[in-house]
Amino acid sequence: MAYPASLRSWQGMLAALAMSVAACLPAVATAGGNAAARIVIDPGHTPAQGGALGVRAIHEVRYNDRLASQVVQALTQAGFDASLTRRPDEKISLEERARISNARRADLFLSIHHDSAQLQYLEKFTLAGQEAYRTTRPIAGYSVFVSKRNPRFTQSHAFAQLLGEEMRKLGRPPTLHHAEPIAGESRELLAPAIGVYRFDDLVVLRQTEMPAVLLEAGVIVDPVDEAYVNDHHHQADIAREVVAAVRRYVATLSARP
Repeated sequence: MAYPASLRSWQGMLAALAMSVAACLPAVATAGGNAAARIVIDPGHTPAQGGALGVRAIHEVRYNDRLASQVVQALTQAGFDASLTRRPDEKISLEERARISNARRADLFLSIHHDSAQLQYLEKFTLAGQEAYRTTRPIAGYSVFVSKRNPRFTQSHAFAQLLGEEMRKLGRPPTLHHAEPIAGESRELLAPAIGVYRFDDLVVLRQTEMPAVLLEAGVIVDPVDEAYVNDHHHQADIAREVVAAVRRYVATLSARP
């Protein structure tokens, strides 16, 4: 999620490989039949609009692309029909992301982001000649967002709850700073224990026709939390919990009469 402003070819290859092997893996049934559940993963921001700037002087988009590729790979290996809204080098609008997902008739949409904080909690510094930001106090953890303007809000909220529960299993508490009564925040906190928020105006959530959720995987302006989400093994852990949440959600659909 963008706050203060100022993947490479292997990532695109990884995503392409993940999608290409989907047909060779067992399908995960949906309520509508035997087709694999279609999951669209949206890496937030673009190279031109990189999102939050973190403690390594690296923009959020790089973290988003990397984690999104791992999530797509993990979902595909689990038997889901998973795809990305954009390649790492591709520039698309928020509205296009929603249109792409609607055209694919996705069963579920998940936007991947990494978090920052309001300027009053940040200090700017220079790292190797480049601007960077860091928190003046610890602000760490994940958060999950839903929009009541999504036409499938009840299902979106259900998946958000499952995702929050799975993320909590990693031993990291959710960050609650988005609920603070300050400018730029004051978000309604629907589930404090698992970090689920309501944010109605997020374009990719309100313009998608399927259940849609946005995940802030970690806070890249907090040195400790950035070190966590920058670790390849921890990224794999997050991807694993996303898969677990999707499995649980799809199971609820399959159980319906």
